[in-house]
Amino acid sequence: MNYRRVIAEAWEFTQNNKKMILVYAFLPAVIETLAGILYLGYQFYAFKSSPLFENWQSSFGYVLVTTVLDILKNNMSSIVPLIVTVIIIGILYLILPSICEGAIVQLVARKKNGQDVKTRDGIKFGLMSFLPIFEYSWLLRGIGYTSVLSLMSSVARNLGMNVFNTFSIIFIAYAIISVVLTFLFIYGEFFIIIDDRKVFESVSKSSQLVVTHLEETVMLSVMMLIISFRILIQLLFVLLIPAIVIGSIYLFATTAVPYVGMIIGGVLGLGLLYLAAFLGGTIHVFAATVWTFTFLEFTAEQSVSAREKQAE
Repeated sequence: MNYRRVIAEAWEFTQNNKKMILVYAFLPAVIETLAGILYLGYQFYAFKSSPLFENWQSSFGYVLVTTVLDILKNNMSSIVPLIVTVIIIGILYLILPSICEGAIVQLVARKKNGQDVKTRDGIKFGLMSFLPIFEYSWLLRGIGYTSVLSLMSSVARNLGMNVFNTFSIIFIAYAIISVVLTFLFIYGEFFIIIDDRKVFESVSKSSQLVVTHLEETVMLSVMMLIISFRILIQLLFVLLIPAIVIGSIYLFATTAVPYVGMIIGGVLGLGLLYLAAFLGGTIHVFAATVWTFTFLEFTAEQSVSAREKQAE
């Protein structure tokens, strides 16, 4: 397999289909970035309130829930629009990535095979594969690095470092199993979206395909990590956006025009959020294109039985 050819073709395809990025990758990237900010913010204050640091009388989770409930009770009439907005964002966070992933992979595969499809057709394709991809996404979340880190941080905060050290072997084993399973399931969503397979059948077929093309998959995975730096880019913006917003507000808080800091912080935050979402969306479509091209190439190959004789 010519890795450079596949990556070059995928990058050219991504550049020629920027509309796909804006329609199917931008908004999920915005939601994912905001979710990352909220997650890191929660982890920061959860550690700060734990016995490991300031040892608050009540946990941060309890303080957060009671504060939100008090605000809702005291401002029920004016806060209804905010509640509706939060509910809509939550629903989008749950369902939109699965729909958009199905749309992207289907469009890439069909365009690669020379089919005449329009960008808006992706909505139909995404809805058709939504339920199995949604189920598959939750399977991946259970074995993903976020689940591993969440479990480790929860044990450290609530049970202490002695218990954490006691179970460190289990955490290491969980992390290793997570990496191995994630690698074996790398083609799972393509079997679901392109070949319309069931979730567990797709997982099984993905594992077989990875084993069959182990060297190629490993090399391509390494090259994709080096090229994309997707996780590092998202992490950078997840840390940078709230830091700039809070810093701008803090700088102007003691002046005669404190609202200027809020406006500047908001504008900078939105600008960085747009940049993060656009970069993340571009890299996501590029990565999906690379793996779709690879999947199509591998599954098009005919396996050779040990009984077959080579023609002389």
